[in-house]
Amino acid sequence: MIRPIEIARELNISTSLLRHYEKKQLLPLPERSSSGYRLYTQESLHYFRAIRATTIAYGYHAAEKIMNTIQTNDYTATFWLINTEQVKLNQRKKISDQTLALLHEEEWQEITQMPKRGWLTIGETAERLAITETAIRHWTKEHLLEVPRDPESNYRMFDEHAIQQLLFIRMIRASTWSLNEVREILSQFQADSPKRMIDLAEQSLRTLNELLKRQMISTKYIYELLQYLQSDFFEDFPSSDFY
Repeated sequence: MIRPIEIARELNISTSLLRHYEKKQLLPLPERSSSGYRLYTQESLHYFRAIRATTIAYGYHAAEKIMNTIQTNDYTATFWLINTEQVKLNQRKKISDQTLALLHEEEWQEITQMPKRGWLTIGETAERLAITETAIRHWTKEHLLEVPRDPESNYRMFDEHAIQQLLFIRMIRASTWSLNEVREILSQFQADSPKRMIDLAEQSLRTLNELLKRQMISTKYIYELLQYLQSDFFEDFPSSDFY
């Protein structure tokens, strides 16, 4: 039997978080001693390692789904859930890469160039920045940016500053910042130069790279858990019939 405090120390968390994972049924409930103490086993330890690593890598909501499929022995569903989350991270990486590329001087001047009237419509803006109109409307609804309307046509007028803000919002939303964190950053942001945006784009990429590492670590512990639960499930080096 393994004491809760031993598991907590290994995972660098509190014993109350272990109980929280248990309460949320992210692992099979442990047996209890006659005096009511939890009797954690080697299986419990494998579960806790996988839960902790997966929560850090994918967030609690995704981790809950992943652990539920493991408990129902639907390991193929586990792999597809992990794959879906990895695809999402790859998409966020592409957005950060694209944004960073746009911030170089030549591309920056081209993307912020305005027509004679001095502004773009939402459709023109969406096409230029490769952002959906739905996303732009959502961000304006969330008051991440204020865009005035043309008094005659009632179209929203996206000027150079709005274009810069949208590019900035798309970039930092691709990272791990929440909407509230985006608002705070925007309140301090001056979009008169791409330098600050380049710094943040590079920071975003570093964050995503670290998250990728966390996902690989999570895969390690999920693999170890599944190996423990069903040692013959994986065939690391299949025969040539597989190819």
